Amino acid sequence: MRGRITGRFHLILFAIAVFKNDEDMAAMRLSESTGHEVLEGDPDNLHIEVELLFEDYPLQMDEVLVALRSVQSYVRNTEEVVEIELDLLRNRIMRYKMLLELSGLVAGVAAAVTGAFGMNLVNRLEDHPTMFYNVSAALIVTMAAMGYTILRQLSADNDL
Repeated sequence: MRGRITGRFHLILFAIAVFKNDEDMAAMRLSESTGHEVLEGDPDNLHIEVELLFEDYPLQMDEVLVALRSVQSYVRNTEEVVEIELDLLRNRIMRYKMLLELSGLVAGVAAAVTGAFGMNLVNRLEDHPTMFYNVSAALIVTMAAMGYTILRQLSADNDL
């Protein structure tokens, strides 16, 4: 669209350049072809009225082009702001996804340890009266330590 408007603007400027040329205007005989009375005087100056009409068009076209460029700049700036906001949202989503995956890792480690103890293998630990509580406490502490380390690392990475 911008190319069309600027192309038309250049065509109008070319036409106005033709209208400023006294010989071309006199050769067109605009006042004679309209059927109006021909003004008395120098026939080369009959085009002055038409020339005055077209003197205002470049200024109007300049105003239109300035407004068009202003709107284009506004749209471009708005697109950049929207892209920045979308990047921020994408980064937040990626962070939450990573937190969920790391939480799954921590839970998987605990599940692996409990699976190893739940295989019904015979060893002397089954007879110990507090071994279940000791292993459970160790798993909870290990999971909490892994989770804390992961969250601390993520918060340190976000501060950069």
